[in-house]
Amino acid sequence: MSILEKAKELGQEIASSAELEQMKEAEQAMMDDPGASSLVREFNEKQRKYLDLQSGGKDLPGDLAREAEDLEARVMDNPLIVDFFRKQQEFERIIEQINDIIASAISGGESGCAGDCSDDCCSSCNSCS
Repeated sequence: MSILEKAKELGQEIASSAELEQMKEAEQAMMDDPGASSLVREFNEKQRKYLDLQSGGKDLPGDLAREAEDLEARVMDNPLIVDFFRKQQEFERIIEQINDIIASAISGGESGCAGDCSDDCCSSCNSCS
């Protein structure tokens, strides 16, 4: 089997993984809920506005900073949004572990950290997460 065939097979495995399916289901539930989807839209709009200000070298004025904190609190109080974020992080952790295993194999090291926490693997180590 060629490298590209193996890459395609890995991609198919990732696409059919429970973690991706759970993330997609959580995202759909979040977007189907009027309150959660409204908060997500508001968050995205405000985030763009804040990033534009910051990229222009400006600090957020006090009223906008308080507004941002309030919005963040409302987002984190929504169980559908929190569930989506958690599922997204779980999926991203799997992708990071895959990348670490590939990088380790390319460099000739051992694949993964096998539960042993070190600076070389700690970013994706299940023991540390």
